[in-house]
Amino acid sequence: MGLRILKKLIPGLVIVSLLWGSTGKICVLAAAEEYPILYEEVSESDDPVIVLLTGEEDYTVLPGESLWKIAKKLWGDGNGYEELAELNKDQIKDPDLIFPGMSLKVSKAGTIIRKEAKYGGAQMGNYAMDMPHNFRVGILQSGDAFANFAMFSDGSAIACLIQDRKRETALSVRDWEQCKKYITDYVDENYGDQVSNLNFEHYLMKDQGGASGELYLYSYSWQISADYPNLKYSICVGLKLTDHIQAEFVGYGTDYDIHGGVRYMAATFEEHFSSESNEKFTVNDSNMQMSPEAEWELDGVLNSFAWVDEFFTSMLNKALGVEEEKSAREKLMERMQS
Repeated sequence: MGLRILKKLIPGLVIVSLLWGSTGKICVLAAAEEYPILYEEVSESDDPVIVLLTGEEDYTVLPGESLWKIAKKLWGDGNGYEELAELNKDQIKDPDLIFPGMSLKVSKAGTIIRKEAKYGGAQMGNYAMDMPHNFRVGILQSGDAFANFAMFSDGSAIACLIQDRKRETALSVRDWEQCKKYITDYVDENYGDQVSNLNFEHYLMKDQGGASGELYLYSYSWQISADYPNLKYSICVGLKLTDHIQAEFVGYGTDYDIHGGVRYMAATFEEHFSSESNEKFTVNDSNMQMSPEAEWELDGVLNSFAWVDEFFTSMLNKALGVEEEKSAREKLMERMQS
């Protein structure tokens, strides 16, 4: 597949990304933005681009707000007020005249420059995606958390799960607002002490060949242990639905923009479907796996929280020299052999 596959990413090596200061406290570095979404006009470049359209949502005008202020708050650029006015032309006759309490439709097209496209990325026959520069490919494992296709660099990694598109997956995320509520409630109930800064994104991608589809993301900060309050990782989870494929990504990092990296990879993911082919289109035979796949109410969607919990708990235990408790089966086998 044109990529050097490492035999195994040794879990203990990942611990070098946990930076211990002279005081014994763990430090987490701030990450510069690698793949920003540009909402202003992009100057001409030799690099190709991808365009993300934010899903249409309702926004209630607050007292003292103008279209310029709303565009600035939502997209970081007040010049987007003209697009906002056009989107709501049925009720806005004068862009300078809006009222508190008005419900506006908000949607915006943003551009990401595909600066990694020139390196070829990961070409897998039925699909392809850009790969962050200086990332390698290998197997990722810690405890029972496993991914047989991951891209990683020092202290950062992005695990991939590629499957045929499932009907239940599309149904789970169809009502994105309800999906966000479920994830938030799930976190509060199960990981309230470990998860913070939970954020959600949803983008549409149209007329971009195989890269078209819908993109769902959520990101959060993960505190590995209450005993080490400064030991945190940035996590980003992406789901890309094309016509025939669902691609899921779970990334973690400290001093790398893992949010931008996951969004970039997921957005550039594209399927290579040919209606002229007589063969059944499937990617399930590519044997992409991530485990454990813990159950939750979002059918067909990977439970990233359970995966991340197992991965980092096992990694920390190994780093601290804590032997994990043997399973009942292992204990039984020892008794039988004694």
